Amino acid sequence: MINEKDLDSLGLNKNLTTLYLAVLKSGVQSASQLASVTGLTRSNVYALMQQLLSKNMVSIDFKGTKRRYKATDPVILNRLAEDRLRDIQQLMPELQALYGAGSANPRISYFEGAVAVPTVFEELVNVTDNSYRYFGSLDAQLAVEGQAPVKRSVQRRLQKGIRSRAIRTREADMAEPAALAGDPHLREVRYFPKMIPPHCPDLYIYDQKLAILMAGGEGFALIIESQELSTLMGVIWDMIWDISLTLEELQNLKASDKKPAPKKF
Repeated sequence: MINEKDLDSLGLNKNLTTLYLAVLKSGVQSASQLASVTGLTRSNVYALMQQLLSKNMVSIDFKGTKRRYKATDPVILNRLAEDRLRDIQQLMPELQALYGAGSANPRISYFEGAVAVPTVFEELVNVTDNSYRYFGSLDAQLAVEGQAPVKRSVQRRLQKGIRSRAIRTREADMAEPAALAGDPHLREVRYFPKMIPPHCPDLYIYDQKLAILMAGGEGFALIIESQELSTLMGVIWDMIWDISLTLEELQNLKASDKKPAPKKF
């Protein structure tokens, strides 16, 4: 059975909802009759009716000189919902501008423990730019989360058409299926031109944010929303990408390292 809470989404307060349901159920009623049914004062009924009349949710029915009220077809609620959505959409550019200009300081969010990796995964499958860049490896994430959550995240990314561009550590996940490069995987991969220390955090650059993720060890995520900082890190990422190694170049380098050194006489 419908109740007051079911109509909260229409933006009606409790008294308005009570009055509307009463007139909807009772048919044509006078203010006195509605006051008796709802427990509202008659003056309150008149004031509230003006609001319902302005929304075209009720209409006035005159019988002689006596004013009575009746509900309009509830299908009008569809239009009310559409009007509210249209109003929100019209305001959205200004609201987003206010959100972005609300503070000159970066917005920083910190997560630790079991929520760290899923939080960053959720951010990455909801990027607005349809792509993201990162430094790092999937090794620690696979160790902490297991293959199933990582693969689900990759699948969601592919379904949304989000492209990933990765600069990875030399020893990291070259054969891991969830990390394969190529157009079918919407992923480009290169490898750092020099060895870097193991167990470093991953760094993701997307939208106007940075996400620093330490999946293993300390287990935390730090998300920084800053246009200036994300632009700077994007420039640094692009510079390192240009000098990073493709998989073929890395494999050739590894092969050359395995060749025996020439004998000295």
